[in-house]
Amino acid sequence: MGENDISIATSQSITEYIPTEGEKRLLDVLLNPEYRTKSITDICKLAACSRFLYYDAFKKPGFQAIYKSQSKALVDQSIAPVLNTFVREALRGSFQHGKVILEMAGMYSEKSTIDVNETFNANLTVDDRRSRLIDILSRRQLPSIIDVESQPTEDEPDAD
Repeated sequence: MGENDISIATSQSITEYIPTEGEKRLLDVLLNPEYRTKSITDICKLAACSRFLYYDAFKKPGFQAIYKSQSKALVDQSIAPVLNTFVREALRGSFQHGKVILEMAGMYSEKSTIDVNETFNANLTVDDRRSRLIDILSRRQLPSIIDVESQPTEDEPDAD
């Protein structure tokens, strides 16, 4: 087995399913990141198995469970290095990397539109309109990250 090959022995205890020798070879190829873009024909050639075995294996819930759990294990192993890279790039000033980190932490999201169907009196002062808007939005139980009392930013001109 190579460095990227995954042992399926741990999955057997999870699923109680014991794959055949052909299914083991198929799993080794399917779980190898180098072969992710290969066609079914190429995967079968690399695993020295037939297309029938390929399709038959995926009909079996036990095989599917092993494949899913091992695929998840591969992703879990890759998360830390990817996150480290994103943090490093964010610290170097990359806006896109910083944005992804903040989104994952739940501290950033794209602007969204809130449809408020309310009637306002045109004679209200700016402070009265703002106060009424805060009251309306607070009744809609918006997420706490929305600061309804904040002042408009430079790209959001005041409606006065």
